[in-house]
Amino acid sequence: MQAVYKELDYIHMRRHQLMLLVTNNFKKDINFFSDILDVPYVNINFELSEMLKDLPLKRRPRKVNELLKKIVREKNADTLVLDHIEILFDSQLQQNPILLLEDISRNFTLIVGWKGQYYNRKLVYGEPEHDEYFTHDNTEGIIIEMK
Repeated sequence: MQAVYKELDYIHMRRHQLMLLVTNNFKKDINFFSDILDVPYVNINFELSEMLKDLPLKRRPRKVNELLKKIVREKNADTLVLDHIEILFDSQLQQNPILLLEDISRNFTLIVGWKGQYYNRKLVYGEPEHDEYFTHDNTEGIIIEMK
């Protein structure tokens, strides 16, 4: 918890105001950060799937970035807690979740729950044999491992 507060004091000086809270506990929500910091909490799975459901499958990959930005903008806050981002790893959406979040974090401070692993300077989501498996090196964001 202290690490989050410490980083929030200086995050506005960074190009990307992105903080990833990494946990391998898939049942752990980070909504308590929203309460403590008094900022909006966004369940990305719920909100983005609601916006995508009426779009044809072929158009969805092209709309994800735009819709995600819309979700964030509509919260009318400079800082947000984003959780349940698993939809961003859906192979049908053809996205790089980190690049999406980094792009948005140029204008907003994002505290994001990352349900996966971080080792050797690499973020990992899923297992190699799974369709949604994803890895990313050299993330511009701040990474805090939650125990």
